[in-house]
Amino acid sequence: MNYPNRKLGLIENLFDIIHDLGGMIDVNVARIEGSITPVILQQALDLLQKRHPMLQFHIVKLEDGAYFQSKGTTKIPLRVIDKQNENQWLQIAEDELHEKFPNDTSPLCRVTLLSSAENSISEIIATFHHAITDGISCMLFIDELLSYCQKIAADEDIPLFVTMQLLPALENLIDSSLTSKNNIVEEQTKEVIPTPQLIIEEEAPISDRRTCLVPRILNKEMTIMLINRCKQEETTVHGALCAAMLSAVAENAFTGTINLSCGSNVNLRQSCQPEVATNYIGCFISIVEEIHTLEENTKFWDLARECKSKISHSISLGIPINRICDAKLQYVNQDMILEISKHQMGRKNTIELSNRGKFNVAKKYGELKLKELYFATGQHLVGGSFWLGVVTFHEQLFCTFAHIVPLVSTKTAELLADSVMVNIQKACMSESFTLSKLNENEVAFSKD
Repeated sequence: MNYPNRKLGLIENLFDIIHDLGGMIDVNVARIEGSITPVILQQALDLLQKRHPMLQFHIVKLEDGAYFQSKGTTKIPLRVIDKQNENQWLQIAEDELHEKFPNDTSPLCRVTLLSSAENSISEIIATFHHAITDGISCMLFIDELLSYCQKIAADEDIPLFVTMQLLPALENLIDSSLTSKNNIVEEQTKEVIPTPQLIIEEEAPISDRRTCLVPRILNKEMTIMLINRCKQEETTVHGALCAAMLSAVAENAFTGTINLSCGSNVNLRQSCQPEVATNYIGCFISIVEEIHTLEENTKFWDLARECKSKISHSISLGIPINRICDAKLQYVNQDMILEISKHQMGRKNTIELSNRGKFNVAKKYGELKLKELYFATGQHLVGGSFWLGVVTFHEQLFCTFAHIVPLVSTKTAELLADSVMVNIQKACMSESFTLSKLNENEVAFSKD
């Protein structure tokens, strides 16, 4: 029998180091209408694991680095919990963000089924080591898992399949013609980059930090309105979401003219040669970070267009590609990450946004229907002051805001989350939406 294995790539190794320190664990929550039995769910997980090499791995540490190894890897574990209340899934998801994968032959994925005999809504909580997944991978996992559950429940024949090809590390897949380090250096030296304001209400050591989640939904009517308005304003939904988050922070946290930084995840599958298809599970992402100056009279749609423009410009320069192909990543170690996590409480940007885009999910999987979908990565080691994970499906926007307690209190996070949703609605329904400045005694929290 063939047991695939390979050395971790640069970004995979970085995420593994962060994982070993307790950060960047990826959690996905699918709220399902319909009955799911543990037996069928485990069978579906077994099929998924046989199909995707990255689900067959555990990580071993050798003298020359960390390796993905498949020989001896156990089945994807399934934990079944009887639901006690409707919001229990949120607590379990938060707990999962802080639970490292064991350093043994366990796979880098685990699943929890939260079910109730008294309620038709169940939750599937899928947790991943970030070295093996990106946003598209997680969406694929959920879609294929529910599809297999449907086929097994209906006693359909499932054709035999061959395990998918194990792909090389991302830096070995990138189209070399897209790299342009010289252009990046030349461009960046032309301007002085201002220092962004961060949100830190209270400092705390890593051991006392916890990633907490605030879920929100933008309804169908408003989501359609947002999409149409973005087309009209010649920007993107992502640009509008960045603007809504930046506006919320500016209006509720600071006074006067401020500089805020915005980090956005970038999908690099199309930058590979050959292009990596969406039916592959793996980590194919990078990030771009932009600075925006906001004033009292900043217009929302101007800001949204600016967000789109700056992200596009960075991508055209090859910045996200060079970030993950930088050979310096091979020298990153735990001490370096710990030092970063102490500087400014590990806050890299004011806000960060992970937008998985439109998820073309089936209306129903037999008797099962996907009702809601949330996701987040653990930000307590390093990350943004205020984070948002968003996915669009069934013409609704499902938002998961993440903040770090006690750096940002739950009260402040809920205030900011509500403000983001209100800003989206105001921007869509008004001809010209301009930021307002709060008086100092109305500021939600101190900028110091």
